[in-house]
Formats: sequence, C-alpha cells, structure tokens
Amino acid sequence: MKARFLMLWTVAVVATAASFIVHLALRFETVRLGYDVGAARVEERHLLEQKRLLSLEAATLRQADRVEAVARSTFQMDVAQPASVIAVGKNRAAPRLSGRVE
Repeated sequence: MKARFLMLWTVAVVATAASFIVHLALRFETVRLGYDVGAARVEERHLLEQKRLLSLEAATLRQADRVEAVARSTFQMDVAQPASVIAVGKNRAAPRLSGRVE
C-alpha cells in the first residue's frame, strides 16, 4: 500500500514538474517570438521609409529639367537643329522633325 502511494506520488510530482517545464518553455518561446515580431516591425518601418526616400529621389531624377541640365552640363549635349535630324522609317516622303523646335 505504501509503495503504491509512493509510486503514485512520484508520478504526480514528475507530471507536475514536466507540465511546469513545458509551461515555462512555451512562455519563453512566446516572449522570444514577441521580440522577433517587434524587431521585424522596426525593420519594416525602416525599409518603408527607405523605399519612400528612394521613390522620392527617383522622381526627382526623372524630372525633365534635371535630365536636361545633366545632359547639357555633363554630356555637353544641346537641342538638335531640325536640319541635322535624319528621319528613319517606312514613310520617307514626309520626313518628321524630332527634338524641340524653338
């Protein structure tokens, strides 16, 4: 009778300890995952801000005035004169002018 009680008591203590250890492991995992989610949200905000800044920079670089300024200053380009433009295409009877006509 005493041996049976001692065996049941041991099983109950081991089961209680095992459930407590499982509870602690799950709690620690939940906390760790919470920190990971927080870090991922911070990184997401950082990446969204970086995307916004890059989109703004790309829009600035695509502006016609900016492109023209770079073409004129860096590449020493100028607007083509209509006489220097050669039309290429199927319809050679009516040549078209390209570039700005000033």
